[in-house]
Amino acid sequence: MKKFLLIALALLAAAAFALPAFAAELRIAQVADISSLDPHKVSDIYSANVIRQIYSNIVQVDERMEIVPDLAESWENPDDLTWVFHLRKGVTFHNGDPLTAAAVKFSLERIKDPATASPGATHLREVASIEALDEHTLKLVTKRPFAPMLMSLTRYETSVVSERAVKETGADYGSKAAVGTGPFKFVNWSRGDKVTLEKFDGYFRGPAPLDTLVYRGIPEDATRLVELESGGVDLIPGNFPNQDFASVKDSGKFLTYQTPAMSTLYMGLNTEIEPFGNKLVRQAMNYAVDKQAIADAIYFGFGAPARGPLSPVIWGFDPTREPAYSYNPDKARELLKEAGFPNGFDMTIFSDNRTERRSAAELIQAFLAEVGIRAKVELMEWSALLSTSAKGIGGAFMLGWTGTGDADGGMTPVYHTANIGSSNRFRYSIPALDALLEKGAATLDQAERRKIYAEAQQLAVDECPLVFMISQELLGASSKKVQGFKLYPNMISPLYGVTVAK
Repeated sequence: MKKFLLIALALLAAAAFALPAFAAELRIAQVADISSLDPHKVSDIYSANVIRQIYSNIVQVDERMEIVPDLAESWENPDDLTWVFHLRKGVTFHNGDPLTAAAVKFSLERIKDPATASPGATHLREVASIEALDEHTLKLVTKRPFAPMLMSLTRYETSVVSERAVKETGADYGSKAAVGTGPFKFVNWSRGDKVTLEKFDGYFRGPAPLDTLVYRGIPEDATRLVELESGGVDLIPGNFPNQDFASVKDSGKFLTYQTPAMSTLYMGLNTEIEPFGNKLVRQAMNYAVDKQAIADAIYFGFGAPARGPLSPVIWGFDPTREPAYSYNPDKARELLKEAGFPNGFDMTIFSDNRTERRSAAELIQAFLAEVGIRAKVELMEWSALLSTSAKGIGGAFMLGWTGTGDADGGMTPVYHTANIGSSNRFRYSIPALDALLEKGAATLDQAERRKIYAEAQQLAVDECPLVFMISQELLGASSKKVQGFKLYPNMISPLYGVTVAK
């Protein structure tokens, strides 16, 4: 009898250990819905955040924006043009296919293929050949020395996708399927509502502590905050309502996160639309807008007037720069008169519906009115704004750019002529700037590179195919149940390792 009792107790204990663990779910609020989960076809931060959880890269960055291994365990440069990456063994895609050098080659060639029309192609523009030396060794050869190669490979646009999934799904890849080797796998995207991911037990670093991630696009600041306070979401990983951050932090009810951002916010100008092809008009618009007033009124001091095209936290930023175009409405009127527009002109500012972008557009509208420029603000859905501005929008547009942790990624995608039609939404060609950006990328001496990018920054400010606005500070908040979250300066934070207390 005693023996039977011991056996019964042992069976009960085993059954208890066999019970499924508590299903840990993290609910994340973003400002907007994603546009796609095909990393080779997107250029927005909200898609990027979800993509970061699904896919892996050859290399990645940590929270200090330093290069760390990802799919490649190690790499070397036999010469100035050659990069050899040694891939991890035993890595599998979510569909069970093995990760091989040939699979990585497929992804990189897909990005470079003009038929893909990938915004990420600019990051691989100097790659001349891609070769799988064996199952786990990949060789890249560049056309010339390419200093930002590793940083370019950390971008979400260069994520490694499953060849079989891409070919089987076709045009629906990114909406009905998204297959990578990351810690979470795609479950469902309910457009306009949420994206659901679940942990991938076969992840090469081991299964994530969280079982499920749910991303929700919530454009209204007040609604995101109410959702956090009521427990409807657990984490707002950036784009926290600036006006509420201090009070939420002081309340002690939540964990808060704060870091300088790599991103810069701007009002872009389609220079193919008159009169934005006229540099004097563009300069006048820059002088007409009080950026400090926008930083104070819209961002509540969590930001500063931009000092050029790069954020101060990006390598290559010129620290001697002053804010680009101090507020000077008289100078603006003088330049408009010189440009042939003494009575101003009519224009449209396109923005998505998030609070700070819409409010900034309306404040810019008021500043422009003071110098005779009559602007109307037109709101667009986020993905429509992205796609339309890439093709050439009918006026100005409110956007931002993060890039990589290197000046090349911060400038080349948005300013180089080769990227007109994708990430160069200004549709403006500046041959002298193209030459500087190409020279900077090909220069291996870091001190010399800094000089080149300092010159490039000044030229971009002089030509100003945009109205420079704000270098942002990233703000986030979460329930105290959330542990292990880190807010990355590039606004793309990995959630592997994050936990939610029961």
